[in-house]
Amino acid sequence: MPAIRIGTRPSKLAMKQAEMVSSLLEGHGFETAIVPLSSSGDVDNKTPLYESKGTGIFVEEINRAVLENEVDLAVHSAKDLPSILPDGLDVLAVLQREDPSDVLISREPLMKLPSGSVIGTSSMRRIRELLMVRGDLKTANIRGNLDTRLRKLSGGEYDGIIVAKAGLIRLSLDVEAHGLGMDDFLPAPNQGIIAVVGRIGTGMEEAVQKINHDETMEIYRIERHIVRSLNLGCSMPAGILCTKTVSGYSVKCRFYSNFIREFKEFKLIFYNMGDLDELISRIIDKVPASYGYNFRKNH
Repeated sequence: MPAIRIGTRPSKLAMKQAEMVSSLLEGHGFETAIVPLSSSGDVDNKTPLYESKGTGIFVEEINRAVLENEVDLAVHSAKDLPSILPDGLDVLAVLQREDPSDVLISREPLMKLPSGSVIGTSSMRRIRELLMVRGDLKTANIRGNLDTRLRKLSGGEYDGIIVAKAGLIRLSLDVEAHGLGMDDFLPAPNQGIIAVVGRIGTGMEEAVQKINHDETMEIYRIERHIVRSLNLGCSMPAGILCTKTVSGYSVKCRFYSNFIREFKEFKLIFYNMGDLDELISRIIDKVPASYGYNFRKNH
């Protein structure tokens, strides 16, 4: 069997994630080759994510390379994937989920930052969560890979930046990071999960299935089902987190208003997808259109 070609973005974090997939596959006897590919999200690193047109700006070109047989697999941060993949593609495997929480990289913890401090983030979810806790702070758009963001922070453009803890762990970065509790900063759906995308019906599924983490895959699908059912996009400030319980799953969803400091939260411990669909119906009924989006128009 020829080497499995793994496509990924060229950033250090993306390359590290591809190396993790490569190492696991090689542990099962497969030869691999990592192929760096740029995306439109890498080319335009100034537009805030919530103002970007469409979804999946970090993944579209790389997935297209899979469809066109330029590479066999694509490795992505699962939270960057659009709700629906192009025909012929599917998430063939996910790696075990890393800590899904957010962290603040700054000299002081969040509650000790001086009033008026500028926090860099391009996530509408993080902006609304931050303003709920510290309405006296300012936010400013920040784009670029993790190295670029850290360089901008050290250059004094921001007093702090909010990033996913998983990236710091995977790159073993030694920075002054302060944890942001998930009671206040509920993560983005699929945050901390690495997804492996491939073509359906090529025989690649059997090879990649050997590295799949079953529990994480089920959690990935549950969170993705909520995202797809509500037609959530990157401009909608929403946090979703599913965890495994002794006999089922627990899910928490939070939706922030775009206009006022307020959110609606939903929790459920469930054992089948029917229960989950009831939760989704409840969200559609209870989250007001005045929040800036209307789930009802999608149903």
